[in-house]
Amino acid sequence: MTDVGAALASAFLDRCSRRGLTPDSALRILAHDSRAAAPDNSAEESLGALHERLVSASERRTRGAWYTPRWLAEDLVARIVHGPERVADLACGGGVFLLAAAERLRRYGAEPGTVVGNLLWGADVDPLAVAVCEAELWLWSASHGTPTVAGPRLVVGDTLVDLGPPPVDAIVGNPPFLGQLKSGTSVDSSRRAALIGRWRDAVRPYTDTSWLFLLAAVEAVEPGGMVSLVLPQSVLGARDAAVVRSRIDQRAALVDCWVDDGKTFDAAVDVCAPVLRIAPTPRDEPNPWLRALHRASGVPAVTIDGTTETMGDRAVVVAGFRDEYYGLVDAVTEGGDGPRLVTSGAIDPFRLRPVPVRFAKQRWDHPSIDVSLATGRAARWVDAQRGPKLVVASQTRVLEAIVDVDGSLVGGVPALVVRPREVGELWLLAAALHAPAVSAWMMQRTIGTGLSADSCRPTSDLVTRLPMPTDARAWARAADIGRELAAGANRWEEFAACADEAYGIDDLELRNWWLGRIPLR
Repeated sequence: MTDVGAALASAFLDRCSRRGLTPDSALRILAHDSRAAAPDNSAEESLGALHERLVSASERRTRGAWYTPRWLAEDLVARIVHGPERVADLACGGGVFLLAAAERLRRYGAEPGTVVGNLLWGADVDPLAVAVCEAELWLWSASHGTPTVAGPRLVVGDTLVDLGPPPVDAIVGNPPFLGQLKSGTSVDSSRRAALIGRWRDAVRPYTDTSWLFLLAAVEAVEPGGMVSLVLPQSVLGARDAAVVRSRIDQRAALVDCWVDDGKTFDAAVDVCAPVLRIAPTPRDEPNPWLRALHRASGVPAVTIDGTTETMGDRAVVVAGFRDEYYGLVDAVTEGGDGPRLVTSGAIDPFRLRPVPVRFAKQRWDHPSIDVSLATGRAARWVDAQRGPKLVVASQTRVLEAIVDVDGSLVGGVPALVVRPREVGELWLLAAALHAPAVSAWMMQRTIGTGLSADSCRPTSDLVTRLPMPTDARAWARAADIGRELAAGANRWEEFAACADEAYGIDDLELRNWWLGRIPLR
């Protein structure tokens, strides 16, 4: 097994030798045995990146720690550091953010020795990470002619529980992601108790500890200063992050948000980086966090000015929950005579996929519901779906629904059911739901709250409040085209234009966005 500390110490000394530098004996990295050979192919890596490479993937997942690319650290630092300011990182790891801050401060005229000795502060629970960060900053200052040991300004400790930075003007970083839904990364009971003692109601059942770092940063930065941390996108919309967002809103204003459009990190998490200024401002929108994610994710901005009527005036919208889901588990049979079970994964716009589905961790080729086995709330869920209806999928790239003309389907939770008050309006309601403008409208209100930050997650309340189209003639044409689409026609562009026309909208960019996201099969 590789002695990670020894390998890093050897790599550090190798760098010093290559640059003709004599390392300061006070550096903590030198406390490790450096007689081992430097790791292969390590000369061009930063010590922080090398540290991550030498640590096993399972350990990184357990710690929730992932090395940040240098370009991202530089980008976020540029967004929040605008002069020779005091900068901190509450979970500094190998120091990539502090190095980016050091270089930016130097460009603003700060002397390298002053930068490392007075303007930067960092902490981490991992002593080796702190030693690596200290070594990196020493190498940086030495390369500029003033080798300086950060010393007491780099601290081993937990900034969420018992440690805080000195007064600073900016905090930036990539704190550990430790979500409660994953047993391999969840917080143990003793630390959870400590977090509750420090953060009170901000700690909820599914709180990710990275959210608390953002709250800690906002509370630590001086008025007028700025904060930006790399976080799971769930912070922007998750229910259990609501208290964190509310407390931050009392002290800071969300002014920008970087959103990852790919997989910047090896961790399978969609990430973002809110940019906050410590100065509360009046809110002119109900949730600036979701709006920031909406703008950054490229969803076209849209305003729907419909009639005074809503979907709720023309239909009943029904949603199932945990009890309905588990109540259906024992009622599902393969190839039975009951109504067919459909899940969100089997629903496309206007069409039902003839493919196997997954339900209750099983694969089903022809799942049906044995109505006699559905009891309690599950029985009421099945009964609510009798007759003509729409079944609306959840967690999809745009709103997707199928028209169940004869009532032969049962939507599985978390699909929604829309039952028209007048059966003759079934296709009209389907056309309204599938309008490109309506998908954008829904994503403006729900983006970031689903399993994927880029998914559309309709709720019964939002579907009920959806305004109805203003142009009855265009609406009727869209409904007719919808029937043809359900039968296999390829008139998607015509439908998109007609459905949006029904809402008084003519926006080619919006239609192209929608056409690029629908599953054309």
